[in-house]
Amino acid sequence: MILRSLAVGALTVLVCGQTAAQTSASSDSLSWSGIRPHFSLADGNFTLSPVGRLDLHGGSYFGQPDSLPDRFASGVNMRRGRVGLRGTALKDYAYNFTWEFGPSTPQEPPRGGRIFELSLAYKGLEGANFQIGAWTLPHTLAYASSSSEMLFIERPSITAMATSVASGDTRFAAGAEFFNKRVYGSAFATQGVASTPYDNDQRGVVGRFAWLALNGDVKMQVGFNGAYQAQPGSNTSATQRFRDYPELRLNSFRYVDTRSIPADASWAIGPELSGLVGKMYYAAEYQQIGVDALDGTNRSFGGWYVNVSYPLLGEPRRRADSNATWRRGRAHSLDFRGENWGALELAGGYSTVDLNDGPVHGGRQSIWSTALNWYPTDQLKLTAQYQNGSLGLPGPDRDFQSIAFSLIFSL
Repeated sequence: MILRSLAVGALTVLVCGQTAAQTSASSDSLSWSGIRPHFSLADGNFTLSPVGRLDLHGGSYFGQPDSLPDRFASGVNMRRGRVGLRGTALKDYAYNFTWEFGPSTPQEPPRGGRIFELSLAYKGLEGANFQIGAWTLPHTLAYASSSSEMLFIERPSITAMATSVASGDTRFAAGAEFFNKRVYGSAFATQGVASTPYDNDQRGVVGRFAWLALNGDVKMQVGFNGAYQAQPGSNTSATQRFRDYPELRLNSFRYVDTRSIPADASWAIGPELSGLVGKMYYAAEYQQIGVDALDGTNRSFGGWYVNVSYPLLGEPRRRADSNATWRRGRAHSLDFRGENWGALELAGGYSTVDLNDGPVHGGRQSIWSTALNWYPTDQLKLTAQYQNGSLGLPGPDRDFQSIAFSLIFSL
């Protein structure tokens, strides 16, 4: 409850202080950033912008053995459906409140949604960001990158598992980031997950470091990240579990699954590599995941991915200093009369994860993927993706293929 209470208290103080500041406001204004309105009040001491996000996914699996009774099923999914507010207060404080209406798992019945982000940050020092609340921590390269700019429809499975240790979406945390043109570093103390009840007893730390070693025609960024959690699991269950979908959330099957492991600690560490060769973007991460089981033994799992992309239309990806990630290149919005077609990006990649160790037979998953990403405007992204995967499970192995599509609208 420590970080949860601090976050709520900080936001309450900020709101009360800002209310007093507005009483002496002398000028208010409304401006626009694309289609997003931006309100400025109290001589710029308070700003406000709406946040909106809609992700629609759909696809079909094929190439599975007909004899299997539990094959991956085709389907559609509202992966994300977010509304919220963000802005600044007293000029140096940034706040974000976002509510998530999308289901946390496929086929979850409507529950009215849950908190996705509730955070307050101090940005008064150049090259620094101090933050507290619940949000998606910039733990790995994949999770530091916006989900609207991913090369594929979902992040690699190994990064989803690594971030479940002590970061991931809606994690209560407090910490700081420091950055300049070449170096980035962050460290956070973490607690439970805001969207999961009875998660308050967890205690963790998360950190990431990245250095832009080459910055010429060839750009190369090297980095390292790690996470540690004491008292894993909910308040009523000291366990750790790793599992994931086949990098698509079209149905509820998660075949690679360690099941619950009674544990008193868990950790994840790994290097990252990313950059540009000419216009071609590349990114790779490896993660080693460990569990200190209550029976006195240790469990070790691992995985990695390699992704590449090339812009067919528009500029190449560019580095964002504030979080050491690579954002999609700029492009003119779609205009058929002016022959502007937005940005078009071709991507390919391979990911693998192995959850077998000792008595734990969680399975193996390997997936080849290719995707075509079209950004007709700054707010819209359309993706067509093909997967060719294999699963090594207790019993017969199985292969699968899939075709999937996504539409992402961001405000």
